[in-house]
Amino acid sequence: MVTIKQVAELAGVSFKTVARVVNKEPGVKASNVEKVEDAIAKLGYRPNKAASLIRKKQSDIIGFISDEISTTPASVAILKGAQDMAWEQGKTLMVFNLDLKHPNKDKLYEECLQHRSEGIIYGAMYHQSVEFSELFKTLPTVLVNCVSAQNDFTSIVPDDELAGYYVTKQLLYKGYRRIAFLNLNPEIMAAQQRQQGFLKAMQEYGIPEEQWHIDTIEKVVEGRTVNIAGEVAKQVIQEFKPDAVLCGKDLAAIKVYLVLERLGLTIGKDIGVASFDNWHDIPEILEPQLSTMALPYYEMGRMAVAQVLGLITNKNKAHQPTHYKVPCLLFDRESF
Repeated sequence: MVTIKQVAELAGVSFKTVARVVNKEPGVKASNVEKVEDAIAKLGYRPNKAASLIRKKQSDIIGFISDEISTTPASVAILKGAQDMAWEQGKTLMVFNLDLKHPNKDKLYEECLQHRSEGIIYGAMYHQSVEFSELFKTLPTVLVNCVSAQNDFTSIVPDDELAGYYVTKQLLYKGYRRIAFLNLNPEIMAAQQRQQGFLKAMQEYGIPEEQWHIDTIEKVVEGRTVNIAGEVAKQVIQEFKPDAVLCGKDLAAIKVYLVLERLGLTIGKDIGVASFDNWHDIPEILEPQLSTMALPYYEMGRMAVAQVLGLITNKNKAHQPTHYKVPCLLFDRESF
């Protein structure tokens, strides 16, 4: 096993200089940094992280507590953004996933404390309100894709109301006047806020109530959310006869595409379709390609790390929780 002493001998510098380079401390001559890095590469030296943690007062660890983010393709970009930002800042992101059968946020927070985490990020799979115990105030803590029921933590969420407003305005701008909004579970914050944006845009354009229709594509059965987009879409399209359909998520848009094909309607000509998510390759695989609002998950993950680092730096200063709403971006393709 290569030691730091061997690196120092090959580089022709002191043991302390090697340690400063390894720990990315400022004030080391550029020439010495180059010598040390060359010696590390030649010898294949790997710093002893455990020993480093014992010597340092800080662990450089950020704990990330997740409900289903790491196993849900639509929101895993939050984790990717947080990971990238942490690496860029010389930090390690330690991820803990909740056991959904026996969820215990406090237990995972204790795990973060035992690993000497400097700060905590709590991430949710979808935009929602979450209850937290007083334990979560032990360390600087930031919420991503959720808010505290007591509004006592800094939070970062997508601006769902603005997203609903903007995509509806685009439909109206392109001439659609009879729009059906097939929304998510109405108990979800994202669904509520998108509907607010939808209604705001319709009212601004002076569209009468009989010219728009709102329905839900999800129902909860024994605590489990069931997608009923296909049957709802068929009924709404046949009975309400919209000239455009706004879907609560891209997976629902797939069902709508299938229904419209069976009914002999051409998307982009006979009827417009828009959605939310921009989930992986789905919008571009569909024919015609789906116009959809991209949720800013990657940016939110990066922002969460930046915010928690700021709280760590200023942890001895009083601060008020800040609530950030990150804009969504419309990927305008061919479906309307």
